[in-house]
Amino acid sequence: MDDPEAQLRLQPYLLSGERILWTGQPDPRRLVGGKDAYLIPFSLMWGGGAVFWEAAVLLSGAPIFFVLWGIPFVLVGQYLIWGRLLAKRWDKKRTVYAVTSQRVLVVRGRSLQSAYLTQLPSIDQSTRADGSGTIEFGPGVPFGYRVWANTGMDVLGGMGRAGLAFYDVRDVGQVYRLINQARTGAG
Repeated sequence: MDDPEAQLRLQPYLLSGERILWTGQPDPRRLVGGKDAYLIPFSLMWGGGAVFWEAAVLLSGAPIFFVLWGIPFVLVGQYLIWGRLLAKRWDKKRTVYAVTSQRVLVVRGRSLQSAYLTQLPSIDQSTRADGSGTIEFGPGVPFGYRVWANTGMDVLGGMGRAGLAFYDVRDVGQVYRLINQARTGAG
């Protein structure tokens, strides 16, 4: 709660009279989630198929066009298999969450997403057995964005960034209660 580095990173984004009530970061060690039940098999099929294609083309002595044609598919397959997990870890390490007396904030690098507590239409909480979890703010996220959010695929073109959420935070229930208390006290 009293992380000086997070407080320092949030200072430029605070409004006049706004107080920080809580700060946190997503757990960078949590790289695999429920959405990976689809993404892992898909990535292995894509990546395996692309490598098989490229190997077959190289071994058969096919024209250079076919060799070049397979390279982007191999690269995409590699990103799907392991690159997205590295991207997800990098993104989590540069992300800071905050609940203030007026807003919820997500700072990624030098990018800010925020919403006023009084204007949040809904707050959805999902909790894991260890007490960590996710809080999503508002239903206004298109389905396609929600599918990619917090998978490592969201760093490509901002997919999954349309919605405001705190992903993989410790003691998500405590943060959820704090947000609701701040909402009722926000004026």
